[in-house]
Amino acid sequence: MLTLLLTLLVAQAEEPPPIPAEARVVKVYDGDTVTLENGDKVRLRWVNTPEKRPPEPFWEEAKQVAERVVLGRTVKLLVTGEDARDGYGRIVAGLDNGRDNLSIELLEAGYAHVFIIPPEPEDITPFLQAQEVARSRLRGIWSTERYQGALHITSFHADARGDDEQNVNGEYMRVCNVTPNPVDVQGYTLTTLGGRTFVLPSLVIPAGHTVMIHSGRGEHQRDPAKQLSIYLGEGSPVWDNKHDKATLLSPSGDVVDAVLHKVKSD
Repeated sequence: MLTLLLTLLVAQAEEPPPIPAEARVVKVYDGDTVTLENGDKVRLRWVNTPEKRPPEPFWEEAKQVAERVVLGRTVKLLVTGEDARDGYGRIVAGLDNGRDNLSIELLEAGYAHVFIIPPEPEDITPFLQAQEVARSRLRGIWSTERYQGALHITSFHADARGDDEQNVNGEYMRVCNVTPNPVDVQGYTLTTLGGRTFVLPSLVIPAGHTVMIHSGRGEHQRDPAKQLSIYLGEGSPVWDNKHDKATLLSPSGDVVDAVLHKVKSD
């Protein structure tokens, strides 16, 4: 009986607190990550902003917008439901100060792109429209080389957790459609620093959505109501854990985007 009681108490202690409808923002880490007064971290919904580490162009400007709109204010948390946390335990929510929506503000300034992780019940048209205004005027990130193509690599996990040989699908990247229209990735290719080439199959990415490209084997997931996925079909790791580069090329052979993976030396 005592063991059962202790187990229940531990389970309760590990459960995250309920997501508040409103909360005060006490810290801004970067454009899309803030901390609430209760200690909860929020990953901003609907958008992705330049990374702070390693620093990407316009990350500081994105942070400044977030500080202006939400820092020190009590904001509404716009979530998809009760279970609105990501794999890091952060609340995934839009933030509204009663006058401004932070995601829209970042998009209009050109310091973010639309970034949708299904399921997404909200109409994302206003976000795509805000993005297109900034994109057409080459504001912020849209003035940089990495955002001139239809697709953008938002993350690159070249080193899978644990034993790479046992977790080949732990090697993956996330690619986002940063245009206002659907994009079929058929004929796009991925290359490694060592010269390996992978041709992507037909899969349509709606505007603002992402596809996860895994190194291992699995069934491609083409339903946009869920997370889109492509499997390269390899039985062993593709990417070098210490130093590699993923280059995404269009069907015509033009470089669309490229990201470097490099382990920092001591």
